[in-house]
Amino acid sequence: MDTIKKLFATIKQRQKYRPKESYTAELFKKGTDEITKKIGEEAIEVIIAGKNKDKEEITYEMADLWYHCLVLLAHSDITPEDIYGELEKRFK
Repeated sequence: MDTIKKLFATIKQRQKYRPKESYTAELFKKGTDEITKKIGEEAIEVIIAGKNKDKEEITYEMADLWYHCLVLLAHSDITPEDIYGELEKRFK
């Protein structure tokens, strides 16, 4: 199982069981507005890292952005496979 699949499975578990100490569960509790706000914040941090041409910072911030995007996918009942399928359609 690749890392994205493992991470998404963990996110889905947090969505279902909502453990008290889970940041992910807290995002689900707060809903779409908070999730999309975090995506916006992380996207800005990726842009800044890119402008700084700092590979380590870009990698770190991109991982945060991808994580929050996966939370939005789970919240929207969309899977990474749905995104893979869309990408495949675009590049055939």
